[in-house]
Amino acid sequence: MRVLILDMGSRMNRFGGEQRVSAMLYDKLKRYFETFYLGYKTDYIKKSKDTIIIPRSGNLKNARNSTLSEMLLFRTAYYYFFVRKLNRLGMPKTELLNKISQIKPDIIISNSIHDFALLKYLKDKKINFKSVYIDHGSISTSNTMGFFSKEGIPLTVGTGINSTSIKNAKSKFFNFFNMNIALNMMQFNAINSFTKKVTYIPNSLDVKVLSDKRIEKSVRKKYNIDEKDFVFLYIGRMFDRQKNVSTLVKAFAKTKNPKFRLLLVGDGPSINIYKELASGDNRVIFTGRFDGDMVNYIYNISNAMVLPSVWEGFALTILEAAAHKIPLIVSKNVYTEDYKKKGINLISFSTFNENELKEVIERIATDTKFKKRAILESEKLSKIFNGKSMVRSYKKVLKKLNNT
Repeated sequence: MRVLILDMGSRMNRFGGEQRVSAMLYDKLKRYFETFYLGYKTDYIKKSKDTIIIPRSGNLKNARNSTLSEMLLFRTAYYYFFVRKLNRLGMPKTELLNKISQIKPDIIISNSIHDFALLKYLKDKKINFKSVYIDHGSISTSNTMGFFSKEGIPLTVGTGINSTSIKNAKSKFFNFFNMNIALNMMQFNAINSFTKKVTYIPNSLDVKVLSDKRIEKSVRKKYNIDEKDFVFLYIGRMFDRQKNVSTLVKAFAKTKNPKFRLLLVGDGPSINIYKELASGDNRVIFTGRFDGDMVNYIYNISNAMVLPSVWEGFALTILEAAAHKIPLIVSKNVYTEDYKKKGINLISFSTFNENELKEVIERIATDTKFKKRAILESEKLSKIFNGKSMVRSYKKVLKKLNNT
């Protein structure tokens, strides 16, 4: 069986959950199937005879990381002209068609809503394959509120699905695929209301935990972090509409402990908003992105991690932090039923409640028993959601799909 991992969403996002899962599936499924990858250059995929790496437009990348990307007109134009019409892909459509025709995939795994236009193009050109969609963007849930909402535009304008309502658009989208993968039970229930072609496979991760006291000491020195400081970490995209880091910065500002540090790791269109909110507070540290093994050392110097998101599919940074035995503080929107059903009780707070988050921040730093219980929950989380179980689940789904 020949499996093609598709991630056109990597055109604008070099780093993120979609890209990491794409790379992991490409790497791990090779044990069972002939596996190929098609997408843009990321840090997670190395060029080989089994990969089709498309050059990325620098202009589009720069626009994506600016406030311009949040403007309705820009987003509508981008999804209509670049995503839906497959313009300026970095490779001619006919060349892509020829390369995919040579692969002759039995199954294509789609990691992004951006993939839909290309999949439809392939179907129109009579390329025969079965398709699987992974709902990284949670378009199945209430995040997609209307035709021209910021989350609805990729679905309606970007896909070109003609429909009478957003509900109808979702139904047509999910029914296009032979199977849909829900990353959490909320997604599963939502997709199940549109089609029975859905299964549940949560993201999992095998984390390589590294430690180097010399490097960690140099990182502390660079950012003026004392070993007695209590370091709160946020790591991810600076994209407030989803990640809600503004609530974290505001909550942290209400704490007055001079030994607290807030380490904000990442980049994105909202970073200037966060810098303005944190202006004058030298306890808040912006580092930009860290690549590769350096992320390990950031986790190692941190005392707790906060993920204040408005929504997540299944956040990989939670699993990374858990593997490093760091206490987790998450918004109630992130604290899915999936954790609770496994007996994992993470510390959570009401998503936009700055005062509640401030109280939790102060408690984790001062209540030793509270912190120890949080560390135990992280350890449980890391053991349960591991990469081996995830890959076995995908193997089972793909084999069954190929035989039907």
